[in-house]
Amino acid sequence: MPTPRYFAQAPAFPAETPVASLPIISLQKLQSGGSTEGQKLFEACREWGFFLIDLRDFDDGKTLLQDAERMFDLTTELFSLDQAILDQYAYDAPRDLTGYKSMGRLKTDDGKTDHMHLYSINQDDILGNRPPRTNAGPIESKRMQLQAFIRHCSAALGVVLGALDDQIGLEQGTLAAVSPLDDESETSVRLLCSPPQSAPEYDRITLGGHTDIGTMTILFHVVGGLQILPAGKENAMENWQYVRPEPGCALVNVGDTLVEWTGELLRSSLHRVMTAPGDQALVQRQSVAYLVRPAQKASMRRIRGGKIPPLSEGEEEEIRPVNEWAAWRSRQIILGHLKPQSRGGNMAVSV
Repeated sequence: MPTPRYFAQAPAFPAETPVASLPIISLQKLQSGGSTEGQKLFEACREWGFFLIDLRDFDDGKTLLQDAERMFDLTTELFSLDQAILDQYAYDAPRDLTGYKSMGRLKTDDGKTDHMHLYSINQDDILGNRPPRTNAGPIESKRMQLQAFIRHCSAALGVVLGALDDQIGLEQGTLAAVSPLDDESETSVRLLCSPPQSAPEYDRITLGGHTDIGTMTILFHVVGGLQILPAGKENAMENWQYVRPEPGCALVNVGDTLVEWTGELLRSSLHRVMTAPGDQALVQRQSVAYLVRPAQKASMRRIRGGKIPPLSEGEEEEIRPVNEWAAWRSRQIILGHLKPQSRGGNMAVSV
């Protein structure tokens, strides 16, 4: 999450609100190769598919926290624009999800509509891997800051993926090599904003339940609202658990692609956004996410080696390219043929 300035501006997360018991992993200890921290990471990716990464004890982590604060400043500036201006940059769903999505465009789990503005910024546009798009003015003026944020997020997740290589028993660099910064992909920075609610509906779903389709996501948020459905729990309102934002930490989660590559050794968990608890519902909720997708030329074929289970007898191997598989999966969900649900982890495979 960003530096303390943004936490000081928001009401406190209510102490009595039940929260998910997510482990906190030290980026500095992962970087130094600590086996205990690596094991803790591996267990978190199998049990929860989520964990908090502590950035405060590492110079590169502190830099990333400063980057994230600048992204929050950008989010504030962007969503202060007139609605007519934002609408000029509307995304062309489902063909292209880059650009602006206005509030109320998506269906939520209860059949209502979402309560979330978001703007997706393509990584290749910002890094120059493809011809630049025309984005809203605040984004165009912050291209250098966005580049720094992307590179520092990628470096932090590279440390995480390297530790997972060790824990799974893969050659170092195996997982990170599938999402290099200089190869075209659908990796994006996503800026999200939910307006405050003067008369809060605390059971309102502001962004419906889903899993992330990519490799990994790193999220920065200050105001609560994000919820996770724990492993083995029925998708009922009372079973969802809030994630409490922690100063100096970012939230990381495993995506569907990584679950596929590891034969469901790791877990992607269903998550959603609700009205923030307590007085936090009365203020604007912002978050910034870096959603990593594999290189377009990558294959969805299962990785071989280490603890990754081999194909079972009669199991058909997934051989489609990443983009073809992701487009198929997204289309199946949109058409209602595939229901978003948690997959993999220690509910599926024993090691």
